[in-house]
Parts: sequence; C-alpha cells; structure tokens
Amino acid sequence: MKIRRILCAGTMVLLFFAVISLGSGQLPTLSASPSAVNPADKITVVYSGAPGFDTDWIAIYRIDAANERYGEWSYLRGEKSGTLTFAAPQELGEYEFRMFENWAGSSSYEEIARSNTFSVVRRESSPAANGEIEETVVALYYFDGDADDATGQHPGELFGNVSIVAEEGYAPALKLDGSGDYVRVGNVHQNPTRDLKQGSIEMWVRLESAPKDFVLAASGREYGGSYDDGFYLGTHSRYSKNLVFMIWAGGWKVADSGIPPEDLIGEWRHVMGTWGPRGVEIWVDGILKGTNPHTGGLPNPNYATVLIGTDSWRSDTHGLIGSVVIWDDQRSLSDGDFDRSEEVGLVEGRPKCADFDCREGAPCQSLDLLPWPVVDYTDLGASSTDRNTAGCLLDPGRYIIWSGKRVSGYIGVSDDWKAYGPFTLKGGTSYLFDVSAGTLKPVAPEELNSMLKEVGLSQARLWYKRSTADPHVLCVEMGDAP
Repeated sequence: MKIRRILCAGTMVLLFFAVISLGSGQLPTLSASPSAVNPADKITVVYSGAPGFDTDWIAIYRIDAANERYGEWSYLRGEKSGTLTFAAPQELGEYEFRMFENWAGSSSYEEIARSNTFSVVRRESSPAANGEIEETVVALYYFDGDADDATGQHPGELFGNVSIVAEEGYAPALKLDGSGDYVRVGNVHQNPTRDLKQGSIEMWVRLESAPKDFVLAASGREYGGSYDDGFYLGTHSRYSKNLVFMIWAGGWKVADSGIPPEDLIGEWRHVMGTWGPRGVEIWVDGILKGTNPHTGGLPNPNYATVLIGTDSWRSDTHGLIGSVVIWDDQRSLSDGDFDRSEEVGLVEGRPKCADFDCREGAPCQSLDLLPWPVVDYTDLGASSTDRNTAGCLLDPGRYIIWSGKRVSGYIGVSDDWKAYGPFTLKGGTSYLFDVSAGTLKPVAPEELNSMLKEVGLSQARLWYKRSTADPHVLCVEMGDAP
C-alpha cells in the first residue's frame, strides 16, 4: 500500500485541538535498529512525542530523498509513542526513518523527526541466536572461503570451475558459470537422521542469465544421474516458465511463484521453498508467492545427495548463490520477519483485504486487526466531489473488487457490499477503479499523481476514484466472481 495523503480543510474546533495537542507533548524522537541489515530484514523503529492524530505517519527514506519519495510507511493511528516493525528495502544503501504530523483538518503534512541512519547491505543470513545454531537447522553453508557446513555434519564439495567471491559490501557467495559448476553436500537428512515430513531450504541468489531450465538446489541422484526425487528449487519448462519449488510424489507437486527468472538477473533476491503441513510453498523476498496443497514429505530418505547450483539432470545455474540454509521444519516469514502489507492471501479462510480499511464483516479481511472504534475524518471539509486515492500494488492476475457504502463515522465498515469483476490486471500497468460506476480502466501514472513512475513488470498498481460525499469501503480478492 502507498500513503493516502489527507488534504482537507479543517474546522476551528479541530484546529484548536491540534494546537493544544502539539503544545502539550514532548519533542518527537525516532530511533532505528539494527544499524546494518540485509535486504528484507526486520528493522525496529521506536518513536515518541507524536502529536496523536490518527493519520500521523512514519516512513522509510534514502537519506538524500525528498519527502515525497517515501518507501514503506505506517500510520500511527493516534498513538503518541510506540514500536513499529518495517522490512528493509531491497536496494542497498543508506536509509533513515521520518515522522510526519498529518491531522485530518490540515491542508498538508509536516515532517517533525528523523531517525539515525542505517545501512542496507547483503551480509550472511544466520539462523543462529546469540551465536548458537538452532536445532532445526539441518545444514548451513556460508561459503566463507570454503563449502563447509556450519553444523559440522555435511561438508560440501566444489565441482567444475566454481569459485567463492566476496564483492565489496556483500557476504561471500558461490560464483557459478552455468557449465558444470556446482556444490555436492550429500544426503543431509542422514547421519544424523532428520525429519522428512516437513522442511525448508532458503538462499540468496543473483542470476547472470536465465536459461529455460536451471536449478538452484535439488535432492536426488548424483550429477548426471538424471533422476530427482525429493525437492527442487529452480525452473522447469515442462511445468512453468516461472521460478518454482516442487516436491516429488510420483510426480511433481508444484508451487509456482509467478515470477519469471529474468527478474532475478543482476539483483540479489531471497528465495525459499518449504514443505509440510501447510503444503508446498515458494517465498521470494519474504513474500509467499505460490502454494500447492500437497502435504507429503520427502519420499526417499536414502536419496544420494543435495546439489546446490544444479540437479542430477545437469540443469546448471549461471550466477551467484549466497548463504544456504536447510531446515527440518516448515519455516514462515509471516511473523514479522518480513513485511507483507502488499500481499493478497488468505486469512482464516477469507481473502485478505488488499486495502487498508476493511474490518470484521468485510468479504475480504485485513491480516492485522485495526483499532476500534476509529472516527473517519478523511472527507471533512473536502473541496472536491471526487478524489483519487491509492490502493495497493498487486501481482498480475484476476481480481474481484468489492465496494460497500461506508457506515457513517467509522473507517472500514459497510453493510452493503457489492462485487465487481473479475478484472485481469497486467504487470507494468496502473489502473483506476471508479467506485460509483464500478468500472476499471488503465491509466498513465502521471494521471494519478505527478510523482508516480510506471510500476515494474512484476506488479500492477491499483487506485480508486472515490466520492467524498458518498464514501465507500474497498477491498480486493484474488479469483473469479462469486
């Protein structure tokens, strides 16, 4: 989601309240930790001295960026102090957080505090806590000069022309030329015996090219043995043109990320495949991108080896692979490790709300509970009848847009929901949904906001044309019409 700027004329009562609030509080402060993080790592922000308006907000910025060039953001929802969790940007560099006063009756927002600077770098991701490796780690490879397993159980062997490089600002990584380079680590589920019913494998990847078939990691026979019968992370043109994670069960059970491998060229990305009671999953940059309902584990406890950078069919990877971790439990990155505010998924059996303001009773449900009650001042004193407001970034696909007339006085409540669509949203395209007409059309980004650039090919941008005189609640559901 992107910030919805509240630009409304106020009343004398609201203005008086704002002056009293600001005059009685402490000086606003912000602090961010840790000082250096991987892309998509968790960052903790502690704030105090906020004015106390529902629409005060904090956002992440490059240190030299204008206030209009914000990254991830969060409303403070009336809290004057507290702690928030953000996900570090994917792009390396120096960043900071900024806090803004934004009361509903004002005509603008005002910056009131900045945090310390922190760095986004790519360092080795470690599952260890206080330097100790968790018991659920099956094998851990940092590639810090060698292919040793940090658990001491399953050392790797380098084959072909594979080398280990350490570029400035990055942790060490395997460099693979796509022609016979790989690492063999053996059967990591034996000696000692580990659970096959569930597990995960994660790594950092930066491709240099994307052939039709390549494998980041797989379990099965030896290189050239032409039989994979465990897990498979990579591409397989017989099943999909996208990055997939698969589990063998007499045939492949495929979780398709929807992400073409070309998107991994020249940029570090975090990828993870899991299997277990939630089914088969593939995660990219901390977001669950594809699932399969199959809940079976690895079928062959006596598989020959895990291969990193290839598989038994010699589907070699061309690029860099950073630290690799194999677990014997089904990991999840949805518990605060990564931000998922722009993901559409399922919450307790109902589609997740892809807008910010849906509550109990909505056909799409927000992942996080919102404070209750919340008075909606958004349209007080609005000078225009219609306003374009930011929706969310979505994966390309088919969606239903739900709209309901807002119950007076409260955000996100409606007893009059209607479904529109399904609409097909294409990547690299911005769309405007007219709430009154129930129609959707593609638009140029500058028609929505002069500061917007075209969205990337892997996402679609959704905005709403809403009436200030007749406010509605919106949410978005994946799939076909009911």
